[in-house]
Amino acid sequence: MVDVKTIKKGTKFVEYLRVSTHKQGRNGNGMEAQDRDLSIFLCSQDAPEVVGRYIEVDSGANANRPELDRALRHCRRTGAHLLASHVDRISRDVEFIAKLVKDPKINIRVANLPNADSFQIHLFSALAFAEREFISRRTKASMAVAKSRGVKFGNPMIGEMNKNRKNASRTHASTIAPIVLPLREEGMTLQQIADTLNSMGLKTANGCWYYPIQVKRIIDRLSS
Repeated sequence: MVDVKTIKKGTKFVEYLRVSTHKQGRNGNGMEAQDRDLSIFLCSQDAPEVVGRYIEVDSGANANRPELDRALRHCRRTGAHLLASHVDRISRDVEFIAKLVKDPKINIRVANLPNADSFQIHLFSALAFAEREFISRRTKASMAVAKSRGVKFGNPMIGEMNKNRKNASRTHASTIAPIVLPLREEGMTLQQIADTLNSMGLKTANGCWYYPIQVKRIIDRLSS
């Protein structure tokens, strides 16, 4: 288990970033925010070496996450520390975090808890879980009270808006496909493809720069 007082010069790190497909960018956990937090943390270290970077597009509640598995294997193989921006980026499962902090071959570092040791990381994970449970119960109770007073939830226009948005996204994906698919077939990573698109001055359907998650969505839309 990691001891923050014994972090040495030139320590190796494996970065792990995760975004949920339906919650990207919320609560400061978007890709840009995570990159920012990791950069701030690494700048505070003494000659750190980033030996790997893994990006997951999945819910933190999902136990089957291949990119996290690869990141952990990379850490075990190289002795690198697993670095994430927040504890819940690694997992929202308290038991899973507990197993990781007990693993003698895994050292966890959390960018927004730069001085936390393994025990504190486990503690923050448990506290975050308890907070989510409380918020969930409170929200359900509030909705039940509102419904009893005749309040109706939902917007009948949302379905049509979502349909139009999906059609626009698929059209954009088809337009960019002649560039993305050949690069993927050549073995380029999602990050490398995103960098290529950005260097060409291309933007997403929303007019933003490309990140691996947008590239993955384009590929997924074309294969669905």
